Amino acid sequence: MHAKSSGGTIIGLTLFFSMALSIAPWPDHLAILMPSWTLLTLIYWSIALPHKVSILTGFSTGLLFDVLTGSLLGQNALIFSTASFFSHSLYSRLRNYPVWQQSTLILMFLGCIKLLSLWLNHFIVHIEYTYQHGLQVLFSALVWPAIFAVLRLIRRHFKVQ
Repeated sequence: MHAKSSGGTIIGLTLFFSMALSIAPWPDHLAILMPSWTLLTLIYWSIALPHKVSILTGFSTGLLFDVLTGSLLGQNALIFSTASFFSHSLYSRLRNYPVWQQSTLILMFLGCIKLLSLWLNHFIVHIEYTYQHGLQVLFSALVWPAIFAVLRLIRRHFKVQ
């Protein structure tokens, strides 16, 4: 078995893998439904290990994500740090909810985050809201139980604490 891990490497690798999923070339019919892999991974680690994954982690992950996706520098940093802040604020409650109830809260939370993102994009590049943005949020909430299960399995296997 593995010794008790501090977890920094595992957390970094899962965030890296989620960023790779986000920037991978997907067919158009799948790209419409693409969940926010990196944001969901960051939310999981913020809830599971709030003493290891901080708002600064969210900010630096967001900056790296901005560079990788070519979006406005600082936009995803603001969004990811906001997500980390709210995950930290509510982690003691979220941990005790069943996964389906967490999915419901994730749906509402990601909806607010998506509106913030669209609001910022509207002023910069004049992007309009379409049903596809809502589908991404909905699919992210539907995928949450699977992401939760996989990341919890990884955390337990490598004894990340």
